Amino acid sequence: MHKHSKPHKLLLSQEIAETLKMPGPKTSHLSFHLKESIEQENSRLGLAIPKKKARRAIDRNRIKRLIRENFRKASISPNTDIVVKLNRAVGQQTRGRLREKERVAIRKQIQQHFHSSFE
Repeated sequence: MHKHSKPHKLLLSQEIAETLKMPGPKTSHLSFHLKESIEQENSRLGLAIPKKKARRAIDRNRIKRLIRENFRKASISPNTDIVVKLNRAVGQQTRGRLREKERVAIRKQIQQHFHSSFE
């Protein structure tokens, strides 16, 4: 299992809030906010997956795993902060549960963004 190391995590809420102020591309479920920084050596990832949008912990964790996996695989410039935010509630037709069809759609959106924007 790959560990997402601490230098690659965007941890402080103040830094996440600053990055969320930056405009970024949006998909049907997610928005991607990018901020360049001179001080850091690594690209960092922040996640904003609120409980209001994905009620079940298993769904929030699955979305986070998908995002982290694609972040690791993408070649991203070293001094970039990225925050991925879930904008639309998942499982609206399935009583709040993330089903296969929706999970596949979210995975495609993540892959398209990370692989088209940074390669």
